[in-house]
Amino acid sequence: MSAPSTTIGRGSTTRTIVGRTFLWVWLLIGLIPLVFMLITSIKPAGLANQIPPAWLFQPTLENYASVLSTGGGKSETFGQLLLNSAIVSLGATVLAIAVGVPAAYALTMRDFRARKGLSSWILSTYMFPPIVAVIPIFVFAGKLGLMDTYPVLIVPYAAFNLPIVVWILRSSILQLPYEIQEAAMVDGASTWNILRRIIWPLLVPSVATAAVLTLVLSWNEFLFALSLTRSGAKTAPVGLQQFTGMYGTDWGDITAAATLIVAPILVLMIILRRQMVAGLTFGAVK
Repeated sequence: MSAPSTTIGRGSTTRTIVGRTFLWVWLLIGLIPLVFMLITSIKPAGLANQIPPAWLFQPTLENYASVLSTGGGKSETFGQLLLNSAIVSLGATVLAIAVGVPAAYALTMRDFRARKGLSSWILSTYMFPPIVAVIPIFVFAGKLGLMDTYPVLIVPYAAFNLPIVVWILRSSILQLPYEIQEAAMVDGASTWNILRRIIWPLLVPSVATAAVLTLVLSWNEFLFALSLTRSGAKTAPVGLQQFTGMYGTDWGDITAAATLIVAPILVLMIILRRQMVAGLTFGAVK
């Protein structure tokens, strides 16, 4: 009688091994560009542009020193561009979370009749292509004197990420037992106290997920930073252009700069991976 169960167990184990092997192979293939970028960034200047690539060399950090000290011969160093990216991304993330949490909570309140229709409309705005808004924002920013400033990037970044933030947080709040809020209301707690003392502590994993998504999308954004900044608020993705000129591309410097852009986000994802998984799967199983 044990033969069928043994066969089923072996089949399940085989599928697990095959599935994990496929995922590891896919992961390693996806890491090839990152590994090649990192290797190129530590090559001496004479070998970085060599074709075919040289695999045996003495590693050096001269490309990183060149990027951080001179910024590719431009008026601003790449370190300043990284700082601009950090300020803009963190500002957009804080603004999106500050607006998204109360908005998501309001869309879960049972006495708000239009909550379902408004929630669907908010999510639909996430499909709005940002490129359509570049020219209007450019005109408004020029009239308000906000060109090449941090707010001209922070506000659009937060606005374009707000729909997904609200949807993630709203879905998470709906998974919380409503009886908790009712008990607090019976005890005389105000809406603000319920949000601050009950909803917020339970919502931390989902907030972390929404914050990381907003941070990554803001950190990598190129179009608005290219159109709305010059030098004062220019971000790191736009600064990568300065390593490509009419005489070719400085692959050593550009890979070093790209590594400096990727590294903070990669470290952040490694540190917050558990919170990300918890936030994305919140309420999936009870």
